[in-house]
Order: sequence, then structure tokens, then C-alpha cells
Amino acid sequence: MCFGPEVTMALSVLSTAASALGSVRQGQAARQAGDYNAAIQRNQAIAAQQKAEFDADRERQRSASQRAAARVGFAKGGVAIEGTPLLVLSQDAEQAELDAQAIIYGGDVSAAGFRSQAELTGMEGRAAEKASYSEAGSTLLTGLGSASSLYSKSRKKD
Repeated sequence: MCFGPEVTMALSVLSTAASALGSVRQGQAARQAGDYNAAIQRNQAIAAQQKAEFDADRERQRSASQRAAARVGFAKGGVAIEGTPLLVLSQDAEQAELDAQAIIYGGDVSAAGFRSQAELTGMEGRAAEKASYSEAGSTLLTGLGSASSLYSKSRKKD
């Protein structure tokens, strides 16, 4: 089956357009996937901070319970809460707060990592989408050039 030059050129142009459209759609899908993954990573950052705050509160509560038990023990033993016992309780409270702050800091560091990864993932998705437009343009130019060349050659034969 032999097609005329116009039909051959039209088929070539349609094929080129379909290929270019496929490139654009692939880029858009990469962008959407990047946006989705970045959103997940941002949520992980929030979860890391929330977990750190929860763990820090638990550490504070645990330490407060221990100090309360120590005060009860001092009272049962007839020890006044002054001088060395008071100093011990005070130092324990300070250490507990330092531990709680270290937990929060760890959560902040983890969250910062997730946020950085989210930004990178988003940038990769946007870059893939932009590259797809360049690829589609290149496909269109190459395909149309080939179609034009085929058309010119077929017209010269006639």
C-alpha cells in the first residue's frame, strides 16, 4: 500500500506530535510525583518535630516523678529538703531539662533533613518537567524537519 506524499507527511507530523505530547506528559507526571513525595517528606518533618516534643514532655514527666519520689523518700527518712538534698533535686531538674532540650534538638535536626529532602525532591520534579518541554520541542523540530524533507523528496520524484 503506497501513500501519497501528503498522507506520508501528515502521518509523520501526527507521530511527531504524539511523541512530543508523550514527553510533556511524562514530565508532568514526574512533577506530580515530585510534588507528592515532597509533601510526604514535609509531613515526615512535622511528625519528627511532634515526636520530639512528645518524647521531651515524657522525659520531663519521668524526671518530675523521680524527683517527687525522692522528696517523699527524704521526708520519710526525716531529711529536710534543704542543703545537699535540695541541690541534688535541683541538679536533677536541670539535667532533665537538658535531656528534654537534646530530644527536641534531635527532632529539629531530623525535621530539617526531611524539609531539605522535600525541597530537593520538588526541584527534581520541576526540572524533569522543564526538561520534558525541551525534549518535546526537540522532537517536534526533528520530526517536522524529517517530514518536510520526506515531502520535498517525494515532490521532486513527481
